[in-house]
Amino acid sequence: MHNAVILSIGDELLRGKIVDTNFAYLARKLYFLGIKVSVHHTFSDTEEWVCAGIDSAVEMAEIIFITGGLGPTRDDTTRNGLARFLGKDLVLNQRIAQKIREFFRKRNLEMPENNLVQAYLPDGAVPIENDEGTAPGIFVNYHSKLIFLLPGPPSEMMTVFKSVRLILQKELDLKPKSYATFRTIGIPESLIAEWVGKMTLPDSIDTAFYPSLMGVDLYISSDNPDDVESAENILSEKLSPYTFARDEGRKIEAVIGEILRRRNETLSVAESCTGGMLASKIVDIPGSSDYFLGGIVSYANSAKLNILGIDEKTLSKYGAVSRQIAEQMSFGAKSKFDTDYGIGITGIAGPSSETSKKPVGLVYVALSTRERNYVRKYNFFGGRNAIRTRSVSAGLNVLWCALQFGDIEKYPFEDGGEFC
Repeated sequence: MHNAVILSIGDELLRGKIVDTNFAYLARKLYFLGIKVSVHHTFSDTEEWVCAGIDSAVEMAEIIFITGGLGPTRDDTTRNGLARFLGKDLVLNQRIAQKIREFFRKRNLEMPENNLVQAYLPDGAVPIENDEGTAPGIFVNYHSKLIFLLPGPPSEMMTVFKSVRLILQKELDLKPKSYATFRTIGIPESLIAEWVGKMTLPDSIDTAFYPSLMGVDLYISSDNPDDVESAENILSEKLSPYTFARDEGRKIEAVIGEILRRRNETLSVAESCTGGMLASKIVDIPGSSDYFLGGIVSYANSAKLNILGIDEKTLSKYGAVSRQIAEQMSFGAKSKFDTDYGIGITGIAGPSSETSKKPVGLVYVALSTRERNYVRKYNFFGGRNAIRTRSVSAGLNVLWCALQFGDIEKYPFEDGGEFC
């Protein structure tokens, strides 16, 4: 297996201002390509530190990835550090310079002259196209050591890595691992791990769990494709009710959208504590206007009464965070937009609680279909944003279960909620 070192550049990383998601992405992608990451270091935004980092990395690995520090500002010194290590001058790449100018021209913006710094590459280095931004990636073959400089913004880094992957395949005799993905929702990592631990999987299988507030991804891998296929069959028997996709790039909101589009059905939402997060997730998917007709953020009680038509007596008796109001919200959205499905979410995201009987994390998620209404009660934990995100996940999960399995009261939920 080939080995690699990843160097992350940025004072903002060392100060804890941002989390280094680039490392996790690269390490995972490289592992499945048959490249082992042996070392990961984070360095300050200085030419000296970058140069020293590269100098040490080439002694340890045959492939070096460096992320960050390719922008146009004074503290973006990664290209200078590479040039210093190589003993090369920085040379203006006219094609990249023109592309940067064109980037600003298309947006009707005046280009600051310092943006052209990004078009300077160490003499002999190869630029790698970046269609998400102005800073190109940089590739250097240094005495058979492959050095890649990637932009820091995650979306740009991932875009450039697509081209890096092609370079790796050309330069190296890669032996990618066989792997499979289970993208799950509505089930905790601990329970999946417990189930997997009791299964008899082939000895060569490696398992990895990647939990998030939206769900848990389970990866299995092996050098033996037959073992992966065997493990897939074993895992599918238990995990299929919770697995919405087998492709790591697929999102639950995209899967839901495809089902709705295929059935020529529509969706609307009414949100309180989530404040539009659910609608935002849905419209992140291109073409969602085919099935998503609209959403209402009824944060104040007046909005619930005046826009959604919530019954004032019910609101007064049970309060905004209740089964009754969640149900009326979902039905109100469905009626207002005349859709096949309506989702309603109301809860207490914190940090303070409405009453002692309604603690922070109490959330009601309702689903209205053409036939009936469902309401599930949750007691989520975490900070305000975590509770809101978990509420969105619950709303999408309830809808997906209804679309996929029909009557959700018969579905084996493992999300900690209960029908009410």
